[in-house]
Order: sequence, then structure tokens, then C-alpha cells
Amino acid sequence: MELVNFINDWTLIIISKSNDKEAKNLNAQEEQIDNILKATDVEGEKLVFSWKFKDVNKKLIYDLNKCVGCSFCKLICPTDAIELGPVPEIAQGIIENAPYILIDYDKCCYCMLCPVVCINDVYETTIKPEEQIIFDQYPKLKPFYEIDFEKCIKDTKNEICNLCLKVREGNFIKDFFKIQKECPTKCFKLESPIKGEVIIKQNMLHRCDPTGCKACVNICPTESFFIPETAEDVKKYGKIAVKDDDCIYCGSCQNSCPEDLIIVKRFDIEIEDPKDSENFPWIQGWRRNIKRILREKLLDKKEQIQIPLPEEEQIIPSEEDYSLEKIPQLSEADREIFQKLNNRIQSLLSKSKIRYWIENTKIEKIKQELKKSKKK
Repeated sequence: MELVNFINDWTLIIISKSNDKEAKNLNAQEEQIDNILKATDVEGEKLVFSWKFKDVNKKLIYDLNKCVGCSFCKLICPTDAIELGPVPEIAQGIIENAPYILIDYDKCCYCMLCPVVCINDVYETTIKPEEQIIFDQYPKLKPFYEIDFEKCIKDTKNEICNLCLKVREGNFIKDFFKIQKECPTKCFKLESPIKGEVIIKQNMLHRCDPTGCKACVNICPTESFFIPETAEDVKKYGKIAVKDDDCIYCGSCQNSCPEDLIIVKRFDIEIEDPKDSENFPWIQGWRRNIKRILREKLLDKKEQIQIPLPEEEQIIPSEEDYSLEKIPQLSEADREIFQKLNNRIQSLLSKSKIRYWIENTKIEKIKQELKKSKKK
């Protein structure tokens, strides 16, 4: 019920923003627009989005438990139908059983780009008739691993070997990380198709609370973030650190940090063209959308246009044009009142739940918290 209630709240917010429509029966909403029938539902820990036009049926299923909050699907979505949920609060454990992303089913065009770039098999797709979308005809990210087949033994009696054979055809980043650690011949290695770097804002680490927060450590799918423990490591790295060897530059850490102390920069991305050699007209469009994962880099490369301003005659005012006003000063009693008020506000804003309620206009909850603090 917690998941259903949370999803209902967020669906109301999204629908009101985009369409200003009244949302009712959010567990199974249906709306027909120009003979297109759309619906959304909840099945256990999964969100189910359906689309029907004439005899074509599409179903997109989002698995809450598999999502790692990387936001690749948000970056590449051609209709901006995906928004990030309260990632920092979920990663810290403040909010439980909630989705990292929020999908506006009314905006979604069911192009199926999101499952192509998903790094942990979060999305399941069902398309009928099946020939409507054949994924072998579309570009996709190159695999997140490399295998030394000369060392590979394919031991069907070994649990890790069976897992490796099962997940090779998709993107299962958490399974890949496990296979790398436990592969009996060490022939499997994580290798991200995305090149980049992770920057930790060292000059702002005084705001980091690694013992109370741990959002970046909790959310990282490859356990790349760690908290230095020895005095030597603390001196070398600071409060938190990242191991570049296993980092895939997914950006989950950046999305999860409540203090905005982490930056993930991506420089390049490797895209695998379809196995079918035909020159399908949609290939270039898909490649462009997948490259939106590098959106910040693409924006950085664009030259800024300088707009010339019209030259105006500068008028230097004379001393007579200035008039001096006496600025009123606060009394000591007023200063004390304002100081107490400021301390109270700062104390409230230091709580992550208050910031979350402000951002999402939870007015009643904020009022209740204010009353509690006033009594104290």
C-alpha cells in the first residue's frame, strides 16, 4: 500500500503539471485520444504502462527493485515523459518502496528507447504483433563488459558461470559486478561503453555527512564509492572517495547526493549498430537520442552567441543628483527576535524531510512541523 500511495501522489503531481486534468482511479487510468488507448497500473513492485492503437498493443513495465537511479532513460526520452523522483531521500532510506523515476504515461510515446539504454534491465516490454518493433534493427549501447573467451570455461555446474551465460545478452550491471568478483577464471571484466570522470567537490566536503547519509555508497551499482577509514586514507581522499576502476559513469551518485557534492562528466559513448545491415531510416534518430546521455558535453561544445548591445551615451551624474538617506537600524530587541527566528528556520531547513516537503508543496505537513517546533 505504501508504494501505491506514493505513486498515486506523484502521478497526481505530474498529470496536474502537464495537462491540468483531474486524476481519478490512478491504479488503472485510461484515456482515449484520437483512438489511442493508454493505461497505467501497479502490479506488486512494478508499474505497468499500456498503449493500444487499433490492433497494436504495447506494454512497458518498470521494475521498482531493479532501478539504480542513473536517469539515462530521462536523458534520452524524446518526449520528456520521465522525471527523477526523490532520489536522495530513497538512497538514504528516508523514503522506502518508492520509484527513483516518475513516468508521465500521458506524454510517453512508447518508442521503447528507455529499455535500450537501461543499465540494469529495469524495463520489460511486450509488443503485439511482435514485428512492430524488432530490437535487432535498432542501435543500442555496447555491452558493459569484456570476456576473455580463451579463459572462459562455461561450467554449467557453476552458479556464476550459469548467471554469466544467462545475462550476457542484456544490461544487468549488478549481475555483471557480481560475476566479475566471483568468476572462477577471472575472464569477465566490467568495461563501460561510456568514458568519463567523477569529480568530488573537495572544497565543499564540510557539508558531507558520510556516516549519517551514505547515499552515494548505497546507490552505486558497482560499489565504486567508499568511505575512507584509516587516517592516511582520510588525509588522501577526504570524507568520501570513488574507485575509478569499476565506475561506469552512470550518474546515480550525482543524482543521490543531497548536498550536490558530486559531478559525473561523460566524454564519449560507444553505440552498437543493429545486426541487420539494412539502412533503416530510424537508425540516425536513435543514435542522436542515445547520445543525449552526453547532453552536458554537447552543450559545453556549443559556442556562445554574443549579442551586440547598442552604444549609448554615458551620463555621469553630478554630486547634486545624489540624495543621502539615513538607513534605519534595528534595535537590540529586534535583532534578538530576528536571530531566534533565523535559528529556527535554519534548524528546520537542515532536516531533509522539510526540504522534500517544501519542494513538493506538502503544505499541511510543513505546518504541522512548524507547530511542533514552536511548542519546543
